[in-house]
Amino acid sequence: MKEMRILIVEDDKKTALSNQPGILLDFAVFFAVSWIVIALVSSPFFNVHWFVPGDFTYPEANYYHAIMIPALILFYILTIKVLHLDLTKGNAFAVAAMLSVLFAGVGSVFNASKEISVSTIAQVIGMSMAELLGLVLVACMIKRYFGEHGREKERGVGFLLLLVSLSAILVAGPLGHLAGWSIDIGTSSIPGLNTWLGATKMSPQDFREGLVTSHSHLVMAALMSGLAAVAATYLHYQSRDALWSHISETGLWIVLVSLLAATGVYVSTAITGWEPPVLFASGQSGIPLDDVILTLQEIGFLVLAAGLFGPQRRHGPEPLSAMEKGVRNSIVTAWVTGFIGAVVLGVYIEMHEGLYGAGEAPAARALNDNIFIRAHMLFPFLILPVLIAITLAVGCRKKAVVSLLFRPGIFIWLSVVVMLLGLTGEILWFTTRQGIVFVSSMVLMIPVFMVAAAVLWPLKK
Repeated sequence: MKEMRILIVEDDKKTALSNQPGILLDFAVFFAVSWIVIALVSSPFFNVHWFVPGDFTYPEANYYHAIMIPALILFYILTIKVLHLDLTKGNAFAVAAMLSVLFAGVGSVFNASKEISVSTIAQVIGMSMAELLGLVLVACMIKRYFGEHGREKERGVGFLLLLVSLSAILVAGPLGHLAGWSIDIGTSSIPGLNTWLGATKMSPQDFREGLVTSHSHLVMAALMSGLAAVAATYLHYQSRDALWSHISETGLWIVLVSLLAATGVYVSTAITGWEPPVLFASGQSGIPLDDVILTLQEIGFLVLAAGLFGPQRRHGPEPLSAMEKGVRNSIVTAWVTGFIGAVVLGVYIEMHEGLYGAGEAPAARALNDNIFIRAHMLFPFLILPVLIAITLAVGCRKKAVVSLLFRPGIFIWLSVVVMLLGLTGEILWFTTRQGIVFVSSMVLMIPVFMVAAAVLWPLKK
């Protein structure tokens, strides 16, 4: 009888767990973060050399997708949680999200050669599932916007930016698929492409390179914009005093306009081969139009950050909790360090191109340029967006799960310290060509993510 009672209790626990709203979404969050940790820890065993100056190799670029697709899925789930979309009641989205992480993650890890393989097919399946999930979110948000007497309109520009960010990701996805098609099978296999290349005077190589550049830049711009919209909504940007609320909204509008402009530029570049003009030109130096637009986006993040530190309205919602303040501090640190690590250093190089020579010899600082290329792809454009997404996930997790060591606040402060160390390391690597501090900071980020995964374990409250 005692054994029977134990079995009945266990069955009741399982039933309660399965009926708990959003429990599978919580598990999908844990699964995505855990996969990111596993991918980072395992990367040396797959000959991924993260800290070699210069652009990613083909295997490294694919391995990058093994980390960023789970981060994208995490962003999708955060959208559901922060906006309280009715998808939290269904398990289909959560299951599809985990399958997307699994297929895209495993496929990207093993896809190391430019040809069709089982890993290529798995990767494409996972990415396509992610795009379908994005379509579901966009449809759900549009229905919510127009179907509930305009209630969602009260979210203002934050809601609009989130919708545009999701849509921009869906635009960038097919560009990536076309790029993969042209690399693995060949541009001549794309129906009608030869005719189009003849009309636009593009070579197959120019077409392929344009697709890769447009896809990678637009996805990152859209993901960072979307995460900013989720963060602003999570932190109740509209509940600040009037001045501070307007500052936050101004920042969001700057990000929105820059994202729309970036989408237009990158789609035009990919399809027609149009080269964005160089602005502020002086000799060999100057800043391409798309980089000006992305700089504007980063400035928008900083304006938004300023508004998020304003006081709450007297008769508005409750003041930010200690956890919400910690999330704000961590994300603002990410925006500031990302601005310095990508924009400040990048603009400096572009305005001194004679010294850096676009990373080509015999320029005196060609190696420094290649160091920057690798460092800013790893820190501002890999670690920081992943960290922002994980920080928001921890913020949505209301209680500590394992022990004092794994309390959410511990993760917040660890992340801030390692980000500051990462920026210091990037600057030192770029200026002195000594990368030990930068490498150390990136390695230390892995246990920080492990702490987050422990906090996000969903089966205990």
